[in-house]
Amino acid sequence: MNKITHSCENITPFGGLNFVYNAMNRMGLHEFLDKVIGSRSLMAKYTFGDIIYSLFGNTLTQGSFVADVQILKAKFSNQTFDRIPSPDTIEYASQELKKESRIVTTTKGVIHEINENAHLNKALIALAVKTKQLRPDKEHTLDYDNVVIEHEKQDAKYSYKSSKGYHPGIAFIDRIPVHIENRNGNTPASYGQEEVLQKCFENLASFNIKVKNFRADCASYQKAVIELAVKHTDNFFIRMLDFEGIRELCGQIKEWQTVEVNCEKKEVTSILYKPFKEDKEYRVVVIRKQKKDQQMDLLSGTAYSYQGIITNNVAMTEKEVIEFYNQRGDAENSNRYLLNDFNLHHLPFMDLDTNTIYMYFMAMCATLFEWIKEVLVKNKTKTIDVKMRTKAVCFHYITVATKFVKHAREKILRVYSSSQNYCILKI
Repeated sequence: MNKITHSCENITPFGGLNFVYNAMNRMGLHEFLDKVIGSRSLMAKYTFGDIIYSLFGNTLTQGSFVADVQILKAKFSNQTFDRIPSPDTIEYASQELKKESRIVTTTKGVIHEINENAHLNKALIALAVKTKQLRPDKEHTLDYDNVVIEHEKQDAKYSYKSSKGYHPGIAFIDRIPVHIENRNGNTPASYGQEEVLQKCFENLASFNIKVKNFRADCASYQKAVIELAVKHTDNFFIRMLDFEGIRELCGQIKEWQTVEVNCEKKEVTSILYKPFKEDKEYRVVVIRKQKKDQQMDLLSGTAYSYQGIITNNVAMTEKEVIEFYNQRGDAENSNRYLLNDFNLHHLPFMDLDTNTIYMYFMAMCATLFEWIKEVLVKNKTKTIDVKMRTKAVCFHYITVATKFVKHAREKILRVYSSSQNYCILKI
């Protein structure tokens, strides 16, 4: 390469976004977002729909920070969608929606800072219903988990990981975030969980979304949470860690069944257990594992450690219960995808309240991403599948040179691609 020539032609390297935005517009998503989130001031140049469209495009083109929308704006000008605001405008819009955090001081003097937006939690579900990813005629599984977002914001507090950050709780149905409550880092996952889940179940019910199954980790092993799950779902599956009551009962069991789960052999059994010293019994599917040090436990009289899954389902086998609960790992992956693919590990603002709104915006982007992957697969787009993450979709579909040309008084999109057959997406 000895010579370089420059051209001022308006060619974008992110031409696949034109097809994505075209499908979104024909679905009416821009108007829907403006309606479900609300209107901004008459003096505002950009709507909330513009902001979410811009953040979504920034994510699909592998922008890591809100500031990267400036690069997107420069490289995607005069395309299907070009109402891309500045990072400052995104911050102003987030501040318009933010709610003041609820401060709770416990009897031990611990201060909990909790922030959630009831309106945007409903908007999350509304968007999933609009894109037909949640349907009233389908039975869904709800997964709940908390995730530590490590950062050094001015109001961040130390989490159990000994690092500063926030500790939001997020509920998912498949990969779709349907409820968010942000908390400061010092608030444990178990704190106030019944109230969070009560709001989530009520919001889902208001859209006639049926939750058949509920899955959660050991932070949800609480009397109030189990009673709530029994009330709103058909089945619940909650992890139980090794503790006295389980060890004592399991030590008396002589026969254990060996099953293979994920190519690993496990010794399992089922017991009936009263978790809160009341009359109500629940089934616990117990997995035992021999201790490496062979140290005998006084309560069980064995050299095993025990873990359980408490459930009200008595029809499934032990293997089926374990495998179904293990699918909850997708919820933990979904949290990681929000952190990495949708930039929650790069929170842009200086306070918890405003960053909570940014979390809602990016959760909506995650819902849009799951929808557009389904659209691409239905259109038999080469190399695209529904398990792909944003980077793969960017490389396989979004990154293609395009430009608009005029021919016979018509505006035509010219695509420079020999490997991928680009066409107007059917929705």
